[in-house]
Amino acid sequence: MSLTTPADPPALRLTNLLLAPAARTRRDPDVVFDRMIARASRGRAPLSAENAADLDHLRLVLRAFADFPGLSPLGWAAGQAMVSGRIRNRLVVGDLLARHPRIADEPVEAPVFVVGMPRTGTTLTYNILSRSPAHRGPKLWEMTYPGLAVGPRAEAALIRRTGRKFAMTSVLSTTWDTIHPMYAASEEEDTFIRAHSELHSSAVPMPDYLDLLARFDHRPDYRFLRDTLQLLSYGRPARRWVLKHPANLFHLSAIRDVFPDARFVWTHRAPEVALASLCSLAESAQRIHRHADAVDPVRIGREWLPIMSDGVSRALAQRADLGPETVLDLPYDRLTGDPAAVLPALFEELGARWGEVDDTNLTAAREAPGKRSPHRYSLERFGLGQSEVDAAFAGYRDLLSTLPQ
Repeated sequence: MSLTTPADPPALRLTNLLLAPAARTRRDPDVVFDRMIARASRGRAPLSAENAADLDHLRLVLRAFADFPGLSPLGWAAGQAMVSGRIRNRLVVGDLLARHPRIADEPVEAPVFVVGMPRTGTTLTYNILSRSPAHRGPKLWEMTYPGLAVGPRAEAALIRRTGRKFAMTSVLSTTWDTIHPMYAASEEEDTFIRAHSELHSSAVPMPDYLDLLARFDHRPDYRFLRDTLQLLSYGRPARRWVLKHPANLFHLSAIRDVFPDARFVWTHRAPEVALASLCSLAESAQRIHRHADAVDPVRIGREWLPIMSDGVSRALAQRADLGPETVLDLPYDRLTGDPAAVLPALFEELGARWGEVDDTNLTAAREAPGKRSPHRYSLERFGLGQSEVDAAFAGYRDLLSTLPQ
C-alpha cells in the first residue's frame, strides 16, 4: 500500500510559521515546567505531596516533546498546553477541595469503566451508558475547566470557551474529525482529567515516560480522578458515573483499588483492527505535532505494537484477580449485530434500567457515523503483518476464543 498522505492544510503551515519564535523555549523544558507549576499555584492551596510527586512525572512528557528533532512549533505549543492543562486541573481541584471540604463526602458509587482497545465499540457503549438518565459521563468542557456548579449562562460561556480551544484541531487536521470528533458539551474520555496516559506518546516518542508508566503506582492519578468526580458531583443531581479511556484497560487493578465497587465493560474485537485504527490516530496526531518529513507510518507501527500488546497482557493478568462479576465482556460483533438486544442486557447486568431515552440515544448513535467520512486504515500502511500481530496478542486471542459470538 502507498504511504502517500494529503499535504498539510495551509492553516497548519501558517500556524507553524507564526509560532516559530515561541518555540525557542524548547531549549529548557524544565524551566518551562516549573513556570507552569508556579503560574497555576498563584492564589491557590499548595499541592499535596502525593499530587506534587505525581505531577512531576509529566516533566518526562514535556522533555520528550522538547527533545524530539522533528517537532514543529505547533507541536511544542500543543505539548505545553497538554501538560499545563493537567497541572492547572490538579491545582484547581485541590484548591476547591481545601476550600470546600464537604466535597470529599460526595459518593462515587459503583462507577462503570468502559475499557478496550480502540475501534472495539467503546465509544458506542460509552455514549449509551453515560447518556442514560440515571448515569453521567464527564463532559469535555467540565474536564477542561473543572469547578463548582454554575448557572446556565456561565456554563454556556465555558462550553463556548472549550469549543474554541479544541476547534483548531479540526482546522489543522484533515482526518481528526473522522477518527475522533470532539464536542465541548458532550461526554469525553477521562484522560482529560488525569495526568498520565500511554496515549500521550501518540504525538512524539516517549520511551522514558512509557518505561515509567509500566512500573509506577497509578493509584494517585485515579485518586485525583475520584476527587474530580466528587467535585463534579457536588451541588449537582446524583447520578452514577461512567468513564472511558483506552489506556484504562492497562490499569484495572489500580482503578479497583481506588474504586472498590467499580465495574468494567471490556469491549472486544480482532486486535489487528484495533491496532491499525490506533496507528491511524497516532499518524493524525503526529501530522499536527511534527514536521511532515518526521512522520513515518512504519515507525508508528513498530512503536505501537509493543505498547498495546504489553498493555493488553497486563490487563489479562489483572482481570484474573478481579473476579468474574467485575469484568463484563462485550464482543464487537454481538454489539453491532444486535445492539437493541445486547445493550439492554448489559444494563441489566450492571443493575441499570433501560428506558425510552436509551432507545432514542441508541437510534441517534447508530445514525451518527453515517454523517461523517469513513475512517480507513490497514496494518500494511504501518508495516505490520498479520502473523506478528497474532503472535503479539496470543494470550488475548485465547480469551477471544472463549467469548460468545
